[in-house]
Amino acid sequence: MDKLPKLGNLIDEPVGRDAIHIAIAPVTAGTALNPGDRIGFSDLAHTVKIKKKDAIGIVDPFLTHAVKKGDMFYMFLFPNTITSLRHEWVHPAFEKEDALAETEKTFIALQGDPVAEKWITDFAEKVNCTYSEMLEAAESYLLTGDYLCKGGDLEGEYVPDEFWNMYERIKRTTVKENDRNSFFTCSC
Repeated sequence: MDKLPKLGNLIDEPVGRDAIHIAIAPVTAGTALNPGDRIGFSDLAHTVKIKKKDAIGIVDPFLTHAVKKGDMFYMFLFPNTITSLRHEWVHPAFEKEDALAETEKTFIALQGDPVAEKWITDFAEKVNCTYSEMLEAAESYLLTGDYLCKGGDLEGEYVPDEFWNMYERIKRTTVKENDRNSFFTCSC
């Protein structure tokens, strides 16, 4: 069997033509970008910006024009970084939102909800958490009843009802009224 093409490297031996699969994902630009720019995720889910150190892919190199903030485009993931492939791939930087996209295959589902994402990001920062931590803690609370504990950092803090409204918009689900509680606790 012929050797697989080693994309991202110069060719140092005779090789023939080949065809390859490249993992792609629809994402939203968090800033102006150019075709081929190295990109990674910002704090908002599926929103990308240039972050050379944390880059996981590039802006669609076949675009013939720049991408404006808020535009949706394909991110080409770096070769040999996905962890599974069946024409349906897995990459560690993508959270469980992939399952959500499967249930609602519309442009709006892939576009996300920037207002709700920003609200949760701002709320998370206020209580010394990240956007991802907040969503993971909410999911864990809904599935298992587990509370988020960060020592004494969350003492006196609570999860407002507005959080659950934004969570529902992002996850495209409904949280039962009796589950819309605070999932914060302290270690005391």
